[in-house]
Amino acid sequence: MPCIVLDMPHQWSAWTKRALIGADDILIVAAPDLANLRNSKNIFDLLKASRPNDRAPLYCLNQVGVPKRPEINASEFAKAIESPPIAAIPFDPQIFGLAANNGQMIAQRLTGRGETKKPRGSFLSPLIGKLRAK
Repeated sequence: MPCIVLDMPHQWSAWTKRALIGADDILIVAAPDLANLRNSKNIFDLLKASRPNDRAPLYCLNQVGVPKRPEINASEFAKAIESPPIAAIPFDPQIFGLAANNGQMIAQRLTGRGETKKPRGSFLSPLIGKLRAK
């Protein structure tokens, strides 16, 4: 296979650290809150120290704009991580429910592959349009 994707659990153990350190490329998906900022910063710091000659991990902000939830804005998140996010995905429960049910992912930037052709009128067209607008 040209690409293997690991969805890592939210835990710090020896095997998760080894998997992250041994990975070719890393994409961290984080919600824009304080706990995710802390965890993302810890992962970035670990990987920078353990992989000084490798590409820095990428990250995207997920579920941006959840009603009535306090958030850290993208610029403050980027300042703390010292890197801008590759995407800020707005909260849209209907679109994400459909994507999750169909097993679709956002990994084109990480894999270096070009955009795949989509049929006209795809149900993901609104989400992709929002991502391109960012």
